[in-house]
Amino acid sequence: MAAGLGLAVHAAMPVAGTLIRNQAVATFRACLDDGCATVSDEQRVSSNIVQTLVQAVPGIELVSAQQRIGQPGGRVLFAHVLTNTGNDSDRYQLCINGVSSQISAWQLYADDDSDGQPDSLTPLMDQTDADGCLDTPTALLAAGDSLQVVIGADIAPSASTGTSAALALQARSEANNALTASNSNQIALVNGPVIDVVKKISSPYARSPGGPLTVTLTWQNTGTETATDVVIEDILPLQSVAGVSAGMQFVPGSARWSSTGALVLTDSDDGAQGTAPLTMDFCAYDTGAAEIRCQDRVRAVISRVTPGATASLTFEVTVAPGLPDGDRLLNTARYAYRNAAGDLAFGDPVPFDSNTVALRIRSRAQVPGVVANNDNGDSSTGADDVSDSGNIVQHAAVGQGAQLTFSGVIWNTGDGEDRFDLRVLTDQHRTGGTLTDPFPAGTAFMLLRADGYTPLTDTNGNGLPDTGPLPRPDSSGLCPARFVVNGAGDACGLVVSVLVSLPPDAVGGPRHATLVASSVTDDTVRNAVTLRLSDIVASTVDITNDRAADGSAPGEGAGPEATPVTVAPITPGGSAMLVLVVNNRGSVQDNFDLSFSGSDFIPGQLPAGWQVQLLNDAGAGDCSATSAVLSNTGLIPGGQSRVICARITAPANAGNGQQSLYFRARSPTTGAQDIKHDAVQINTAPALSLTPDQIGQVMPGSHVLYVHQLSNTGSEPLSNVLLTGGPDAALDNGWSVSLFEDTDGNGDWGPADQPLPAGTPLATVGGDGILAVGESVTLFARVFAPANAAYGITNTKTISATAQGVTLSVSASAQDVSTVSNTQVRLSKEQALDQNCDGVPDGPGSCTGAGCFVYTRFQAVPGQHCVIYRVTALNNGGETMHQVTLNDRTQPFTAMLAAATDCQSPAGACTGAVVAPADFGTGDISVNVGELAAGETATLIFGLRVQ
Repeated sequence: MAAGLGLAVHAAMPVAGTLIRNQAVATFRACLDDGCATVSDEQRVSSNIVQTLVQAVPGIELVSAQQRIGQPGGRVLFAHVLTNTGNDSDRYQLCINGVSSQISAWQLYADDDSDGQPDSLTPLMDQTDADGCLDTPTALLAAGDSLQVVIGADIAPSASTGTSAALALQARSEANNALTASNSNQIALVNGPVIDVVKKISSPYARSPGGPLTVTLTWQNTGTETATDVVIEDILPLQSVAGVSAGMQFVPGSARWSSTGALVLTDSDDGAQGTAPLTMDFCAYDTGAAEIRCQDRVRAVISRVTPGATASLTFEVTVAPGLPDGDRLLNTARYAYRNAAGDLAFGDPVPFDSNTVALRIRSRAQVPGVVANNDNGDSSTGADDVSDSGNIVQHAAVGQGAQLTFSGVIWNTGDGEDRFDLRVLTDQHRTGGTLTDPFPAGTAFMLLRADGYTPLTDTNGNGLPDTGPLPRPDSSGLCPARFVVNGAGDACGLVVSVLVSLPPDAVGGPRHATLVASSVTDDTVRNAVTLRLSDIVASTVDITNDRAADGSAPGEGAGPEATPVTVAPITPGGSAMLVLVVNNRGSVQDNFDLSFSGSDFIPGQLPAGWQVQLLNDAGAGDCSATSAVLSNTGLIPGGQSRVICARITAPANAGNGQQSLYFRARSPTTGAQDIKHDAVQINTAPALSLTPDQIGQVMPGSHVLYVHQLSNTGSEPLSNVLLTGGPDAALDNGWSVSLFEDTDGNGDWGPADQPLPAGTPLATVGGDGILAVGESVTLFARVFAPANAAYGITNTKTISATAQGVTLSVSASAQDVSTVSNTQVRLSKEQALDQNCDGVPDGPGSCTGAGCFVYTRFQAVPGQHCVIYRVTALNNGGETMHQVTLNDRTQPFTAMLAAATDCQSPAGACTGAVVAPADFGTGDISVNVGELAAGETATLIFGLRVQ
């Protein structure tokens, strides 16, 4: 009888205390221009790690209850196997109880060699023990381990034949005293021969597939009469304890009888073998036999067994493929016989049972082996760490600050399932010596799964990321779908990726690091592969005028130039615009700080009265419209460019002549820079300036105030100065702007400041309506956002001014950019307990549905509980994110719970777009939710079964 939780599992439970770690990754791209014609390199963000603690689940299996034959004054042995079927170490109390009065004495013996016989004549306890229980529990049994005991029962000489006697063996878990298992043993008291059959298998462990193993059936006549027609049958198991349809297989031609020595017993149903009067009719799995009982079992009929005689039958079995580690096969023989006269049958119609032998499947490596290389089909290349053959993974040259990925394969070349810790060594080569040409200081390494996104986690609790359980191929030479198999079909491999993030300030090559895989079974068994980057190429930037670098663009090539590339006209107090194009000539995205100078090169230093503003082009690419003031280009993908608008303002007293200007773009990460030489030519004329362009934030239903300066930068007084703000609210989704003049001249907006309706000229200083040369007035623009404005929305209002000079009219404009928010994308991960695996959260603690998700750790019972994860991507930024993809995967000791899958995006339900394994399957989980606008979220929910 077996007792426990009765878990319907098809794999060994994870050990109690195992942490199931889970982390998600999201990828996305951002727009780099107003029309989103250019997007950034793929960006990624990882979630927090959530952890589920595997709870201890005690378990007992005790086999087997038996019926034996005995005679008054005789002795009977009962062999039993106790197995810890829980997932944590445990001790067990053993007791003998229910002893019949016909049994005069009993003893409990150790049977460490599993032969069904006492190991010594000294019992562990006997009938003199007051409570019938061992004084101390058994030694600590690890999860899945077994111990064997034998009970000896002495039958009282006064016992009556035709009756029965009994006694029971009980085991109780120390971890859970309510958990017990019991076997009841029966003795039929007969007047006749007494045959006892004991079964033994050559090893308590086997692989799947595995073998051959030797089964030994030993029989003995302990009575005083001869037994005849002794029938012993062994039906080999076809199903495991865990319910897997795989078992033992008879090896044809392997049977031997001790009475005939090395002579092979024929498996076919072909009559008696041996020499009369001691013969055996033997057959085994003869599908064409006339005797139907020869077709599906091992069957031996011994002609006679005299008192005291003993003999044995041996044969070999193999173990079928498909049985998981920790599963077991139970096997019991049965027998019957007659007395010498043949007129009394024993064990008919219900045969007697031998002891039960338990064969545990052990797929874990006993002789571990590992090879690390980058070959998806060959597990031998790279096996020797000393030789470079097959031991180097190459990557072509990349630019400064790049991210690159090395892909390799970790092959399990041992004799069973194993895990392999993975480490990237930056200072040692494959054999442990000092590494030459290492990656530069500050390089970051991240170990990822084959998808290149999901981090590898620590599945065995030693603090190092590892492969998780890596199996051996099955009998067909195949590996589970998430692994690769070598050409010989004798090794499974796991594809892993190493994501390398280079520091921005390093160049040159080659560069090396070492990826080491070491067996968790024996950490001295290791193999390594060299990660080689051929070169880190220096990043370059080039500033041109008017168009992107094309081989002949103005200013193309390293600067600064000796003479100005472009000369723009400007009036005293007026403004001019230069179109600058910053070209990222590197291979990876980069950003560049922008600065200017009146000489080569002192950042920000200009002649007295001169001003330069660097502005964002509003989209036309020619600076006909501008937006925000810039000090940095923002990210520019490798090989692409960005237009920057340089607005130059001359002092009102500027005389005729040329003023040189120098512009510099310099990467704050790589240090790459270029300087371009331009100039302006001063001509006197009327001019008007409205500054500055402004940027700010506004809450929905509220307003933001911008302050501008309107100046006469020309050489003539200006009149009829008019201001307008647009676009109008009716044409701008409800966004509106109101303009005010600083009427009281204090520079601060207040109730005294007068509004400026369209068509009403400025009063200017003194209220004369004339804007004198060099005169400036302060203006206020109040931008109102509609109440329904979404976070992340950006609005641009253009403030325009016109004025009449002596010779001609002039105009100027400024732009106010209002944004609701300006933060970043965030990815979070939560977990909830699903106690009945129906896809609905119901824990931990007292909670329901969505209220159950937490960031904290909780316990889960393997084989009973599931865990549901919620991954949320939130765009807290001011721009729409594109190609947003959420990535995750099943973890070791887990399988997919399809019922929990759900996905919601701003576009609606996206559950149908989730790519995931089938129910009970394993593998990657991902969903592309498309665009994620500012303030929007996308949520992926999925569940995993804790196996």
